[in-house]
Amino acid sequence: MELKSVLTGRPATGTLGSLAALGCLAASFGAGLLAPSPAWGWAGAFASLILFCAAVGVAINGRPASLLIDERNRVSLSRFQASAWTVLVLSALLAAALTRVRAGAADPLAIAVPGDLLAAMGISAASFVSSPMLLSLKRAGPASLDAALQTAARLGDRPGDLALQGRLYGRCDPARAQWLDMLSGEETCNAAEPDLGKIQQFLMTVVVLGLYGVALWRAFSAAGADGPNALPDLSPNMPWLIGLSHAGYLVYKAARQGPPSVATTDAVG
Repeated sequence: MELKSVLTGRPATGTLGSLAALGCLAASFGAGLLAPSPAWGWAGAFASLILFCAAVGVAINGRPASLLIDERNRVSLSRFQASAWTVLVLSALLAAALTRVRAGAADPLAIAVPGDLLAAMGISAASFVSSPMLLSLKRAGPASLDAALQTAARLGDRPGDLALQGRLYGRCDPARAQWLDMLSGEETCNAAEPDLGKIQQFLMTVVVLGLYGVALWRAFSAAGADGPNALPDLSPNMPWLIGLSHAGYLVYKAARQGPPSVATTDAVG
């Protein structure tokens, strides 16, 4: 029997997750206002927003990673990229603004955001929007049941877990989503195989975000009690590198993988 909340009638995980999300959001504001230094204020806001996203995921379907799980119940690389950029940059803006509020700045929201940073975030957002559109081209084609069953066996999925969408590999239950979905193929023939385009995108995202996180820490540490009035610049060539990487990734994603397929139903029971 599923445990229900006495107050709302929703599953207890949903109610607890919602309360935890509100607490994490409040903590992100508190970190910027109460931390002993601007750098620690940003670190606290960053951690609190990550926990907020995890709590929202728990509230929705009981998994901290729910925000990264797509409609096929696979962990999505494009969702990871968009979420990571959002949390990193918004936590910096929040911490900088609240630090300036605490210092009594006349215009605490007067924080310059570099154009190169906006371009990198825009590329990530465009990839997030484009990925489902490109994959929709593969939903019309038939799937290979034999390939899907072989892939399911390699991934540890049962035949009853599958919900195939044309040539695309999918699952019925978000609880079956795996982190390695971010690094493997999309189709029934390659969902258990490493995807070089995804691996390149993942490494690019982790490296750029990690380096920019270090730059943020240094900027907040050097800003003094008044906090920074601008976010650090990206290298002028970085948006071009990110854009070319995303373009190659999207072209590869749109290409058909594997041999011609044999028609089957959308779900395997």
